[in-house]
Amino acid sequence: MEYRISTENGFLKAELLDRETADETRRFLQSVVLASVNHRCSRVLVSVRLSKPLFTIERNGVLRTLKKIASDPTHKIALLGDTVELGMSHDYVSLLGRQQGICLRSFQREAQAVEWLKDRRRGEERRQPERAVAPLPERREGERRETQGVIGRK
Repeated sequence: MEYRISTENGFLKAELLDRETADETRRFLQSVVLASVNHRCSRVLVSVRLSKPLFTIERNGVLRTLKKIASDPTHKIALLGDTVELGMSHDYVSLLGRQQGICLRSFQREAQAVEWLKDRRRGEERRQPERAVAPLPERREGERRETQGVIGRK
């Protein structure tokens, strides 16, 4: 296992290569949390390459460790994997994390992950496109709408 943690423009980049065991994952994530605290940066890109997918998240304490970063209300954690299997694993981690209040997303491309990390708004703060509502026709005084016959009356 190899890993490298560096500061980027507005976020930490934590790269993990050739991870095989849950213990290696735990050690890596503890280092990420320590770097996050030391750099006072709770926006983290976790890039995992050449590693086995991990689906036993709760048993291995992954979310418990990530919650330490999530204690900062402005936190965002982006997960990036180099295989379909890692992507599926990261999707699962993201789902469980969001259920526990962690702002966590899985990405296939680094550029998208970086864009999301740099956006300072949280999901609920993002503006939704406003829908155009067609105005109702106005009636003039004394004007009546034509009605069709009412069912059941003669």
